[in-house]
Amino acid sequence: MSAQQRIAMFLDFENLVYGLENNEPREGGREIGLDVERLVRFARDEGRLIVARAYADWRSPAVRQHQRDLYVQGIEPINVFGRRYDNEVKNSVDVALCVDAVESLFVREYDTFVLISGDRDFLPLLRCVRSHGKRVIGVSVRESASRDLPNLCDRFVYYRDLWAAYGPEERREGVSEGQIRDFEVLKERIRELLVEEVGVSGVLGASLKPLIRNRIDPGFDETRFGFVKFSKLLEAMSDVLSFEYTNDLQGGDIRVFARGIGVEDGVVGLEAAAGTPAGERRRISAPLLAPGVVGSAQVSAGASADANGPISLESFLNRARARLDRTGLHIDRAVRLDVLESVFAALPQAGEHRGQADIIESLEGRQSAGGRELDHETLRRYLWALYQSFVFDIHPDDRRLHHLERRLQLKTEFRSVDALSTRLDQSLVYKVWELLPTDPELRLDYTMALLEYDEGEDSQALARKQLERVENTRKMF
Repeated sequence: MSAQQRIAMFLDFENLVYGLENNEPREGGREIGLDVERLVRFARDEGRLIVARAYADWRSPAVRQHQRDLYVQGIEPINVFGRRYDNEVKNSVDVALCVDAVESLFVREYDTFVLISGDRDFLPLLRCVRSHGKRVIGVSVRESASRDLPNLCDRFVYYRDLWAAYGPEERREGVSEGQIRDFEVLKERIRELLVEEVGVSGVLGASLKPLIRNRIDPGFDETRFGFVKFSKLLEAMSDVLSFEYTNDLQGGDIRVFARGIGVEDGVVGLEAAAGTPAGERRRISAPLLAPGVVGSAQVSAGASADANGPISLESFLNRARARLDRTGLHIDRAVRLDVLESVFAALPQAGEHRGQADIIESLEGRQSAGGRELDHETLRRYLWALYQSFVFDIHPDDRRLHHLERRLQLKTEFRSVDALSTRLDQSLVYKVWELLPTDPELRLDYTMALLEYDEGEDSQALARKQLERVENTRKMF
């Protein structure tokens, strides 16, 4: 993040203190404590920290003990007196924090707002800040964080990950043994994303992180894997990624490729390439870390593609279904149609627009016609798959809002279950495209088997049309 970014940080200090006391376990044999210095270092990595305020009832011993640390780090304690109701103490920390944050939108020019809290009462504040074009970063204790907060943040970090990444220097870079499995899963999914949706053109490093948040994990952040910088995390994935550095008079950036696609091997790391003269391009593959090594932990390289002729139908189906299972959609066609029919019944038709949260709320806890319970996560994934398939018109007033806040309406051509099902089938084929054989007839047979189409002429014609549309779409991108 540019050092020119002006940062305002607001801490719901009681939420953080009590969240740590009640929830956070030990990390590597050490208790995870409240470290104000790490929070400040994190904020300063985002730009110039202009204002930092911590809100609490400072009469409470649990929070009062941290006042000296706040003063040392330049954080202003804001006192909000609490009142006792029955056996519970209530205060107005959220109100005071919101008033100051909204006031700062108009009194001073800040580029980024850092909110340290897991309280969902701050959702309206985040919407307000985003509507003014400001960047929002959230930090919270995982167990006490509202699940809605990450969706309204441009970056969301769990305190445990921040605490680990901004610890002593010898612990600040690299993946611990307990993180290797999650890191390997992430690495494989990033590689698949680059192969499936980016291809030979690669993607700029500045665009890759938002793409990961949109396609893989809305809550993604490099600190979860022990890295302070996103570029360091990419370097640790050099066994499956390649890089190209481009520098011109406007500045430089890296372009990231799946290894073996679009860029040949080079000899320098990302930071070493930053000295490339203007107008030149350098090819990068060998990183500052040795291939296959993440921090001090050894990890295995990704599996190589099968070069011994066309993949068998059974192998294709196993690999394709494993990949599609990550989308959260049901692989079984009958089950998928059953859920889709229930979702379709709640989708806005002509003359109305509805938000995704409203649609989910209207269906959550109900049963489909086939007797399947419609849980929150299933509904969220189906709506996200439909949104990515461009079946909705967005309300004209909502185009600048976060996608979860936009009010939607089905496009005219998708106002039937069959039309939606066909579009989802096309999306599924798109996601497994590079697994399909190149032979046209085999490709058709494998596609029909995956989508569970019958052998009739109409089904074959539909499958051919699906393949044609996917191929044309991939050529565009």
